[in-house]
Amino acid sequence: MYYDLNIPYPREPEREDLDRLNAILERVQSIQRATIALNLTINEPFTRQSVEPLQSIRTSTYKDIKQLRRVTVFVQDAKKNLQLVYTNPAHPHVDILAVRPANADICRHACQTYDIDLISLDCTNKFQIPNHASFGVAKSRGIFFEICYGQIWRPHTDKEGFRETNFFGNVKRLVETSRGENLIFSSEALKALDIRRPSDLKMLGIMFGLTERQVEAATSYNYRRLLNKAETRRATVLGAVRFDPIAADESNNRKRKTEEEEKSEKTKKAKAAS
Repeated sequence: MYYDLNIPYPREPEREDLDRLNAILERVQSIQRATIALNLTINEPFTRQSVEPLQSIRTSTYKDIKQLRRVTVFVQDAKKNLQLVYTNPAHPHVDILAVRPANADICRHACQTYDIDLISLDCTNKFQIPNHASFGVAKSRGIFFEICYGQIWRPHTDKEGFRETNFFGNVKRLVETSRGENLIFSSEALKALDIRRPSDLKMLGIMFGLTERQVEAATSYNYRRLLNKAETRRATVLGAVRFDPIAADESNNRKRKTEEEEKSEKTKKAKAAS
């Protein structure tokens, strides 16, 4: 099974956008059976309405591709209430919930606070990687980190090459900080040629400093672990103590019966004494 959990989806897709998405899915389907996530990035609080623009693409044509819905909240201010909490009723309406922090401080806040599945980093910018302690908190909460390899091949005007330097530096620091754990690779593809085969991803992983075991995890079963975690988040909308009125009635009946038996026993003893 091939996974790519970050195929960007525009808020208001036009014909050109749909053609581009179809080309990407054709490329994915040419590789093997796949699970992909159409990813909508938003700048506002996470609500049910924010998920509505996401629509599956020609499922009858792409029968070998399972299409999931993902929302990524771009966070620029950690103090802003973005509704990234378990009690948000929008959770069941999205398969994967991610954040993209604007800087390392917000990334640390996301590790410790947000009820999400995934932290997606723009590794072409400086100072994106949290420290080891923050990563440890994120890992304990079941949060994964996403390396978007397509970022490095985008057209840009960076003549001095800082984009590539930042990308490789950030990814290598992420590998060191995470010790290669809870990582996944995604394309963030803007065109079909951005999609890479599993063998290419494994080579990238080795180049980033991952061991063979860690590469295997980042390109296969970490996706399944992430999706299992996301399913738990969707199911846990609101924790509540279950109240069973039948059980309560039965308890009251038993209590009443015991009291009646005790009263009857006292009456018998009183008569015997007299």
